[in-house]
Amino acid sequence: MQFLILLREAPRQLAFGALHSFGSSFGQTFLVALFVPFISASLALNETEFANIYAGITIASALCLPVVGRWIDKVDILSYSLATMALLALGCVLIAASDNVWMLIAALFVLRLAGQGLMTHVSMTGIARYFSRNRGRALAIASFGFPLAEAILPATLLALIAAFGWRYTYAGSAAFILIILLPVAIWLIRSDAKFRKAPAKSNESANTAAAPDPNSAESTESPSGTPKTDHPRLFKSLYVWFCMPMLAAPPLIMTALFFHQGAISNHKGIDLGWFAAGFTVFAITSVLGAFGSGPLIDKHSARRLFPWHLIPMMAGIAILALTTVPWAILIYMGLVGVTTGFATTLRTAIIPELVPLDEIGAVRSTLTAVMVLASAMGPAIYGWMFAANISIAMMLLMTLIASLIVSVGSWFSERPGFYVPPNIAPKES
Repeated sequence: MQFLILLREAPRQLAFGALHSFGSSFGQTFLVALFVPFISASLALNETEFANIYAGITIASALCLPVVGRWIDKVDILSYSLATMALLALGCVLIAASDNVWMLIAALFVLRLAGQGLMTHVSMTGIARYFSRNRGRALAIASFGFPLAEAILPATLLALIAAFGWRYTYAGSAAFILIILLPVAIWLIRSDAKFRKAPAKSNESANTAAAPDPNSAESTESPSGTPKTDHPRLFKSLYVWFCMPMLAAPPLIMTALFFHQGAISNHKGIDLGWFAAGFTVFAITSVLGAFGSGPLIDKHSARRLFPWHLIPMMAGIAILALTTVPWAILIYMGLVGVTTGFATTLRTAIIPELVPLDEIGAVRSTLTAVMVLASAMGPAIYGWMFAANISIAMMLLMTLIASLIVSVGSWFSERPGFYVPPNIAPKES
């Protein structure tokens, strides 16, 4: 019911978020992968060469994201959105026109930065800083664009590739972005100055606030009335270094396990079709996880929930390690999907609890870069373990132990004194 009330109160803002999470798919791996066989054949690349190029591009785009991502804190979000969509469309055009490896590298870089990086950044940052009381639910609704794209676009684009070829399909994707997504984004928030404007600087809000609410996310005083000054910034605190592995773990582990699912399938003697069917379960449970996490975040806070969100994934990996029964793959994928859904909302909802509103974009882009780097490193790390003849059973056990360690570290970071958010008063008990 609360979701429906929220949709009635802010339909355009939530649609703006979902539109960008949907549009990010044109630069996401699951969609780019559909074109890999056709691009490789056209440019005479083998699978390993393309994989190496793609990994390098992913890392390069991740390194650029903190620089470009922080601009969202300083400019009108609609202007930032339109520039991002134009860049994404350019990436689609460039990849459609690629006739050599260097042009392909440039195209993939633009596509990954604008799609996976900035489109998602616009969606999550805009929603996170606009909503306060129902931030968890709002982020869950905005993130619905991700599974919606995963359900609709692969089959649609494969049909278009079969009918018109991969180059015309990617060119058509650019047209879709410019003719459909971009005008809709303008229509949704053109007249909403509150949503569009960049947040005021935290020191400005502190100086101009006449009577701060101690429960407000922008309060600058503690309950005792003492002004909060000289707070350590997030990246200078122990807190973030204990939590960073927790942020990196899901993309690293899930990308690696999905990438090497063929080897896991062969090792366990399970038909790969069970893994393919598992992705349907994964998509369903990731939606359920995202929507289930929203009310919990709003009730308990993202910081309180954050140390526990790897538990479903750990249970799924334990099932994968201990069984060779084919249907257990569906349970494994379902549990991993729950963690994915929780992580989608938690990793954005936690940021406004740690920093002032005018720093959300800068902090989120940096943390996203860490997660993108982790996703690029995951398949390589597990590949090195394969090369070292480490058994899959041992790999999965090591994965469980590592997940437990980072979860304990994240829990430990919540002990008193690790980090006091600047300009954000502690919540009343």
